[in-house]
Amino acid sequence: MELLPRPNSTPEWVWNETNANSISSTGGKAWVAKLSASDSIHEYDSESDATTKMDELFDADSTNRRYKVVEI
Repeated sequence: MELLPRPNSTPEWVWNETNANSISSTGGKAWVAKLSASDSIHEYDSESDATTKMDELFDADSTNRRYKVVEI
């Protein structure tokens, strides 16, 4: 599992989209593990551990980023 931060400019419906085969007029969908060089990449073996970390990051993040747990 990996945590991905969501930029504020990404609408909720795009963030929750599960069909990665479609491309919208805004250029499609892309998620990154890091938004800047100083960001950390968090990888976990279990979804519950990843979700716990996601909740911790969300609560501590003053930039209003959104986080998502994905299986890679």
